[in-house]
Parts: sequence; structure tokens; C-alpha cells
Amino acid sequence: MSQVPEEEVTTVAGVVANPFGELEKVGAKNHSRVGSVRPSALLYTSGIGATVDMPHIAVMPQGLDAWEIAYSKQGGPQLVLVPRLLAAVRKMLPRVEELRQPPWVPEKAHESGTPIGIPTRVFPQWLRCTGCDLLAPISESTKFEFVNTSKHRPDKAQFVHKSCKGRAKKGQKQGALEGRPRLAVPARYLIACTDGHLDEFPYVEWVHGADGDPVKCKVAKPEMRMLEWRSNLGPQVKISCMACEASRNIAELTRAGGEEMLPDCRGRHPHLPTYAPAEHPCQADVRLMLLGAANQWFPASVSVLVLPARRHITAADVAETVKGLPAVTFADVQTLDDLLGWRKYGPKDVRSIFDGIADEALWNGIQVARGQAVPEPESSPSGFDPISLLEPEWDTLVHPEDFEREDRRAGFRVRPVEVAQALRPVLSHVVAVERVKKANAFVGFTRIDALDRVGDAPSRIAPLVQSGKPKWVPATEDRGEGVFLRFDEDVIRAWEDGVLGSKVWQSHVAAHERNLKRRQSRTAEAIDPADRMPPPRYWALHTMSHLLIREMAMSSGYGSASLSERLYAWRETDAREAAAGILIATTSPDSEGTLGGLVDLARTERLEEVVLDALHRAERCSSDPICAHRVPAGQEDFLHGAACHFCLFVSETSCEKANRFLDRRFVLTLNAGAEHAVDGLLQPLLPPFGA
Repeated sequence: MSQVPEEEVTTVAGVVANPFGELEKVGAKNHSRVGSVRPSALLYTSGIGATVDMPHIAVMPQGLDAWEIAYSKQGGPQLVLVPRLLAAVRKMLPRVEELRQPPWVPEKAHESGTPIGIPTRVFPQWLRCTGCDLLAPISESTKFEFVNTSKHRPDKAQFVHKSCKGRAKKGQKQGALEGRPRLAVPARYLIACTDGHLDEFPYVEWVHGADGDPVKCKVAKPEMRMLEWRSNLGPQVKISCMACEASRNIAELTRAGGEEMLPDCRGRHPHLPTYAPAEHPCQADVRLMLLGAANQWFPASVSVLVLPARRHITAADVAETVKGLPAVTFADVQTLDDLLGWRKYGPKDVRSIFDGIADEALWNGIQVARGQAVPEPESSPSGFDPISLLEPEWDTLVHPEDFEREDRRAGFRVRPVEVAQALRPVLSHVVAVERVKKANAFVGFTRIDALDRVGDAPSRIAPLVQSGKPKWVPATEDRGEGVFLRFDEDVIRAWEDGVLGSKVWQSHVAAHERNLKRRQSRTAEAIDPADRMPPPRYWALHTMSHLLIREMAMSSGYGSASLSERLYAWRETDAREAAAGILIATTSPDSEGTLGGLVDLARTERLEEVVLDALHRAERCSSDPICAHRVPAGQEDFLHGAACHFCLFVSETSCEKANRFLDRRFVLTLNAGAEHAVDGLLQPLLPPFGA
């Protein structure tokens, strides 16, 4: 992922959402809270710019400009002080100075006041009455009323059509029934473009033929109706105007050529809100989209493990840590004497970061960060390189002897565990990760295409603020435990060299090239398939990781969806040493991630049992021989081999590659025909057949 361009963002800004001000207008009978989500959901499923479906309404978390209002009510933000994560974020958003936890005040704190949370806006604004099929925007119609009177039941928040008289039955006139409140639900049609814009569907203009032969209506803002009925031929949704009786069916837009009937994109970002100016209209392709569609929102985030510094801290390490803190941290430190005062009276949580570092070393790091001293040679890549985030983690995990005592500041404690004799042909080290903390930052999102399908093009990432240049981004911290396995590099290298020339590997490489060519967005930057193809060691370790997650879920006390993988699998280059390791961990914003059930599996005898049981289960799949013989051929472009839901696939919350790059034959020697035979990496751990 490369840096977001620094060009000026040209937009027409709207009014930033202020739910606290709106609460006063609505009146005391309604409450502002409409629901709740976990902190992790704000980064991965229900973040800024996503539509969040509540039981009766749909809302969109607003941009960071609106969050500032919430922070002012809260008394200021709580920071996530992880310099390594901030440095990674700055390579994409160079003006970011802080990582902030989402605004939130616990329930007890607002028993007699206004709750503090993520500001949201009702989106889409068009609603449909479930009683009479009335279709209208809440911003222009007085017929809809917001009802949220139960303080502790935000799930009951809803809009109602106040005096709905129901649908006209056969022989009756519309509106002949007695009026009563009926539920109004979001109208589910939207339009989106590849530049991340999202807008309401133009029901009035479309029904009156704005895309072709216009129909003149009797009134400027006519009353609309949305009628739906079942059909196996696609959506049968009729939009009609009650003033002039003009009508059209949404099915027109789902047929071949239907996208040509859609209007041009207005360049709207409803989470900010902004529009493209008339002199610089959006030229991107427009698509019809359903509310809650899977391709409506793809998050762009960065995650790192929070690691303590190694025992031998260099001047470069100190300078890098200083650079990763907010710029105001040392604003008043202009001399060494100022620094001595800061170390006594500065913020305690920030001072603790530099415990054990000499005053002179810290002062030198501050000067280097300011450009007032000659910096150490830069060893990290200038762009965003995912492996550069993993390298420090690998370096820490392979030296567990340095961190057997808990580093309370980093929340990190590990201990080496003796490797079972039966696992030594492949495993070289086992580490019990008793305490670990993971930090995550949200940097933006894309629509229609995921970021990896557009070549990580920064121009496709939607902005988080109206200016397009945020000074901070949301971040969270999770705590947990895990098990780290390091594989013998000599064994891995010898096995990998043998696989690279095999027919099955060539089939996977060809399938990956076809997959990337067919699924890459038309607006993506040029991508070399070889740069995105993981090496054979990654396929093998990724497959073994899934086997372990499925097996560990049976005896750790955690569900498989609560376990996640972090793979360290890359070949040696001039810039970095080779790595081959797996970290299976569970993390949670609260104490749920540290119950001890997972780290207990690192014990010598238990891990031996878990690994061997996982391998035995992988020898057979319910879909064999179909699964065992699966290799992409011809025009097939799937990114897995002998893998399916019965034997390998796990929840997408557990897999870092969405169940891609998996093949059981890279772990075990399967009886899958001579043509695609390959020696399994972990086959030596199992007894010979018939023994």
C-alpha cells in the first residue's frame, strides 16, 4: 500500500452531523443512542462510511470531523500510544499525528445525561412505509416520525408513518382505512461508484424518465409508492408516482445495459458529507447497489503486535519511537534540562515508554526526529511493505528468552517451551505467548472493489475528513494470548526448492495469474502477479495454521472464529533474512482474550497431541477423492488446491487471506495421482503407512 497523494481535495462540504445538537431539537422524549457495536467492528465491518443495519433503521458512522464533537463532550480523546503503528499509518497518511480510541462513555456515566459514542447519520434517508408503501425521504416529508423512547432498548429505535391508512384492498379507494402509526423501513436501493462515492437512488427523476424520455409531472415533489412482489426472474419492484401515475420497474436496471440508465455520480460522501463541485464532476463508473451489499464497503486497516524493545536498544530505535509519537509530545522540550523536567512531570503513560533509556540517548532521538541531528541510515522501505511490519514481531518472537518477565507497558510476556521429540524433524522452537497486545488502526475504505483488487491504489481510498488530510485516525487495542511455532529453516528451504519445480506449483502460479487478470479492477494500478504470489512455504504454513485453528478450537475453550493467525513466511532476500513461523492467537478488547486455554496448548505433551491429531484429520476429507485431486487447470482460477469447507476453510475472522492459498498436499503427501504428487512438508511427523 503506498502513500495517499497530497493533492488538494476539491469538494463541496455539507453540514457535519451533530447528534448532540439534534437531540435538543427532537425533544426529551427521544434518546440519541440507536445501538452498539464492538470496537473491532468499527475497523472491520461497521466503520466510517459503512451502512449499519439496526433492527428497524439503517445508519452510517460519520467521518472524523463529527467525532471531534463527541470528543469535546467526552473531555478529550484517549490515545493509543504505539509508535510502530503510527509510523506505518504515516506512510499512507503522512499528516496523521495521533491514534485515538473511539469516543465512548460507559452506561453508568450517562444515567442522567447524554451518552457519548460514535456520531451517526440515518442513511439512506429514503424510507418505505410497510403499511401503505409510501416512499419518501425523511428530510422532506413530515409524515415520518422518529421514535426512540426506551432508554435501555435502543434496538426499538424506528421511524413510523404517523397516520398510515394502509393499502387499498380490492374494491376500496386508497386511504379509505383508519389511520394509525406503521413501521417505515429503509428503501434498499443505492448507487455507488468506483471512487468510493455513495448516494441515494434518484427515485423521482428515474421514474419520470430523466435518463431518456422525460415525463412532466404535475407537482414538483410528488408522492411516490414502492410496490414489491415475489418473482424468480429477479427483483420485481415497481416505483410509481401518485401525481401523474408514471411508473417503472427496478428490474430494468438489472438487465444487460441497465447501468447506462443510471445517472452520473454526484461525488457524494454521505459520511462527511461532501459533494463533487460542478466544475470537477466525478467521472467514475456508477453501479446500482443494494443496502448492505457485500461490496458496498471494504475497510483499509493496519495492525501490529505491541512489542517491547529488545534489551540492546540502539539510537535508531529511540529516534524511531520519538517519531511515532504525537508532535506535541516534546513541543516544550528544547534543551536537555527541559527533558529532565519532562521526565519528572510529563504524561506518565508516555514517560513509561522510555523507561530504562538514558537521558542523553533520548535527547539525541528527539533531535534526530526533528532533523536537528544526523539520523541513522534508513533501513525500512519508504512505501508501505506488509513484511516490514512483521519483521520486528518475528525478531521478538524468536528471542523469547529476552521477555520471560512481563513487560507491563507493552502487555507482553512469552516463555520458550521444549519441543516434543516427535515434532523436532520440522519444528525448531515453540513459544508460549502468555500476554500479547495487538493495535489496529483504520485508514479508510473502498467501495465496489477491495483494496487488493485495485493494486492498493491510494486514490481509491475514500477520505475520512472533509479536507482529505486527517491529523488522526481511529485505533483500538486488543489483549490476548497465543502459541508461536518456528519451523526449521533448513528443512523449509530444502522442501521449498523441491516444490518450486513441481507441476502442482506451476498450476497454482498460472491460476493466480488468471485470477488477478480477471478480478482486478479496471481502475487498478498495474500489478505484477509474481509480486502478489506467496511462496510455497506460505502455502504450507497457511494450511498448517488452519489445521491447528480447527484442532485447537476443540480443546482451548475458544471458538474457531475467536482464533486468528499471523504468518511469518518469506524467502531470504538481500534486504531480509528468511522466516517461517505461525502465531495462533486470540485477542479481545476486554479480558475475554486472556483466559489461558490457548496458551496451555503450548505445553510440550499437549502441543504434540494437537499437531499430530490435526495432521491425522487432514489425511482424509469428507470430499475426497474430489478434494484431494483438486488442482486448477484450463481456465480455472481458484486460489486453493486440496482444500474445502470440510477439511481446511475457517471463518474469515480467523484467516488473513480469506481462505486463499491453501493446499493439503503441501503439508501431507496425499494419494492424489502421480501427475500432481509432491512431498508434504510435515509428512515426516507421521509414521509410514502400515507402521
